[in-house]
Amino acid sequence: MKRMILSAGALALLVCMGLGQDKEISVQTVTERMQKRYDKIESATASFTQKVKFGFSQIEQEFTGTIAMKKPNKYRIESEHQTVVTDGSTVWAYSPVNKQVVIDRYKENQNSVSPEKFLVNLPSNYYVTLLGRERDKGVSLIILKLVPKDDRSFVKTVKVWVEDGAWIVHRISILDANETETTYHLSNLQVDTKINDSRFTFSPPAGTETVDLR
Repeated sequence: MKRMILSAGALALLVCMGLGQDKEISVQTVTERMQKRYDKIESATASFTQKVKFGFSQIEQEFTGTIAMKKPNKYRIESEHQTVVTDGSTVWAYSPVNKQVVIDRYKENQNSVSPEKFLVNLPSNYYVTLLGRERDKGVSLIILKLVPKDDRSFVKTVKVWVEDGAWIVHRISILDANETETTYHLSNLQVDTKINDSRFTFSPPAGTETVDLR
């Protein structure tokens, strides 16, 4: 379950106020305008493609899925191999392959990085620098690099590609201490749509084994 939350198994999307096509821009300007928009977001949904490249073996895996989140601390991440749901107090991690659901209390982990982390905030426990820009299919992207302030963090670095002007995150890349790189490509973003709270609870299918760690 912790691995799913970390590698997210973990979506993300960022939406900010328009910044315009500035030729030169400071990281402070970027983060301030992003934060201003984040503060207004109450919920969001998106689709994602998750690619994992394992550091030692160089084996690559790819998954697709969806994410929904709602303030405070509610999210649902669904992919073909696992579903993780929390209502802010309980976390359900369901594996359809193993026909098992693990239930635990929700714990805020400041060192974890997953898509929902970036839906409503730019984590304050990271140093942020501006790497530059690149164009992707005619879109100008600003690239940010995040390094955890805690040098004991399992996460080494995070890179975020943000569309200049529209402030939609197109990509998030996470490098961990095992040199495993997890990249999320995000699409179909919808902000502040009505999401029923029932979406942030989980009822396992019949025949599912339950492991309750609470």
